[in-house]
Amino acid sequence: EKKAAKTYHADKVYFCTNGTTSANSICASALLSEGDLVLFDRNNHKSLYNSALVMSGAKPVYIPTDRNALGLIGEMDPAFLTEDKIRAEVAKIDPAKAKAKRPFRLAIVQAETYDGVFYDAQWIIDRIGKLCDYVLFDCAWGGFEEFVPIMRHLSPLLLNLSPDDPGILVTQSLHKQQAGMAQASQILKKDAHIKGQKRYVDHKHFNHAYLKFVTSSYAYPLYASLTVNSYVTAGAGNKKWWDQTLRMGIEWRKKLLKKSKLFKPLVPDNFAEISTDELATNAEYWEMGQSTDWHGFRKMVPGEAMIDPLKITVKTPGIDVKNEKYEKTGIPGAVVAEYLMENHIIRAKNDLNSLLFLLTPGDSQAELDTLLEAFLSFEKHYLEDDLMKDVLPVLYNEYPKRYQGYTLKQLCQEMHEYYQENNTFVLQQKLFSKSGMQDYQMTPATADQLFKKDQNELVNLENVVGRIAAEGALPYPPGVFIVAPGEKWGVVDQKYFEVLAHAIEKFPGFVPEIQGVYLSENNNGSLCVQAEVIKNK
Repeated sequence: EKKAAKTYHADKVYFCTNGTTSANSICASALLSEGDLVLFDRNNHKSLYNSALVMSGAKPVYIPTDRNALGLIGEMDPAFLTEDKIRAEVAKIDPAKAKAKRPFRLAIVQAETYDGVFYDAQWIIDRIGKLCDYVLFDCAWGGFEEFVPIMRHLSPLLLNLSPDDPGILVTQSLHKQQAGMAQASQILKKDAHIKGQKRYVDHKHFNHAYLKFVTSSYAYPLYASLTVNSYVTAGAGNKKWWDQTLRMGIEWRKKLLKKSKLFKPLVPDNFAEISTDELATNAEYWEMGQSTDWHGFRKMVPGEAMIDPLKITVKTPGIDVKNEKYEKTGIPGAVVAEYLMENHIIRAKNDLNSLLFLLTPGDSQAELDTLLEAFLSFEKHYLEDDLMKDVLPVLYNEYPKRYQGYTLKQLCQEMHEYYQENNTFVLQQKLFSKSGMQDYQMTPATADQLFKKDQNELVNLENVVGRIAAEGALPYPPGVFIVAPGEKWGVVDQKYFEVLAHAIEKFPGFVPEIQGVYLSENNNGSLCVQAEVIKNK
C-alpha cells in the first residue's frame, strides 16, 4: 500500500478485495451520515447509489448527463455545474444548506465513464471544489492515466491542492486494465492539504469504515495481485508498456479504417492521415468539445474531457453520429457481439450500434489481429447474406423456429428497424437529461426502508408511470440507474424498458441483463413486465 501511494501520488492507499463496489462503499461510509448532501453525477455506478444514498441516508443533488447517438455514456451537463445553478438545485432540497459555504459533504463523480469519456480533474475541481468537503472520483475504468503522458493531466492525484480545496478520494478497479486479478481494487486518499480542519477524515475514522467491508478470510492470491500491481506500476518498464499498448491500439484503428467497409473506430475524421507518433504524443486529437463533431456529444465544452485512447469503440452501421439520425440500414452491436462470443472473443460492452474493447499491456499483437479478422469475417458473412444457422450456430440451435431461414443481414435489418421505429437512442438521451431530477418523492434510503418492510407492490409496466420506485431499475451493463429508488417512474422510463422488453420477446437470444424490472411469462405466452413500487397509502 505504501508503494502504491508513492507511485500513484496519494497520501495513503487502502487495498480492497471485493471490487470497486466495496471501495466505493468504504468511501461513502467514511464520509456520509444521514441527511448529508451529495453532489451526484447521474452516470455513477449503482454501487454508489446503494452505498452513498441508500446505506448512508444522504440526500442527492443529481446532475444530468449526456449520451451521444450511439448510446455512449458522456459527461455531466456543464450547464448544471455553475455555482449559481448548483445552489439553485440545492435550494429545492435544503434551502438552508443552499446558502452554506460548502453545501456538500461529498461530491461523487464518474471520473471516467464506461465508454472512456475521461474528465479533466482540474476542470471538475475548478467548478465544484469549493462547494464540497471531499470529492470522490470513481475511476474504476481508469487509474493508469498517470503512466500515459497524453492522459497525465487528467489525474485527480496530480492536482496542486491548497487548504481551500476539497479532500480527494479515488477508487480504481485494478483488474480492468491494470495488473490486479478480478475483484482487486484500491482506494487512494489525498487530503493532507486539509489536515487539521474539521472536515478532515483521519486514518482512524477511515479505517473504521474500511473494517466494515473487508473480510477476515483473506484471499491471498487477490492481495498478492494488488501487491504485484504496486511493484509493476512502480517499475521502469511500466510507462514503456503503456506506450506500446497505446501505439498498438492506434495502429489497429488505422487497419480497421483501411480494411473494413462497414465498421469504423470512434476517432476524428482525419485520423488515418495523422502519424501514429503524433497521435500517441498529442492529447488534442483525443479531446472533445463542441468545436468537433466526430464524437457526437453536443454539450461537451473545451477542456472538460477527452476520449480514453486505451479504449477502442467500434461503430457499427445504422446511426449517423454527427447528425444524430438513424440510417436506412444497420447492424446492431448485439448481433456482432454474439458473433464474437461464438468465436471466443469477449467484448467489454456492446450498445445499440457500438462495441467496446479495453486495451491493456497484457494484450498481444496476435490477439488484436484475431479481433480484426473477426470483424472482417463478420463483414464478409453480412455482405454475402449468409444464413444465420451457419454464422451464429449456437444461437440458431437454441431458437431454430424463430430464426428458421433467416440470413444474417435479415436479422440485422429487422433489429435495426425495431430500434429505429422506437427512436431508441433519443430515449437514452432523455433518460439522463430529465428535468426535475431534484423532485424525487422520497430519499433513496427511505424508499429502501419501505421496500425492506414490504410496503411495496409489483405492478405491470403499463401502470408504472407516476408511481414511486421501491428499488432502482437498470440495464447491465453499464449498471447506471435509470430510475433511482424514491423517484417517480416517468413516461420515458416506462417507454425505454418497454422497448428493451419487447426486444427480448422479438429477438430471443439477445437478452440484456435487467435489474429492478421483472420479466415473466403470461398464461398466453406473452411477456409480462413488472416493477416494484411503493404502496399507495
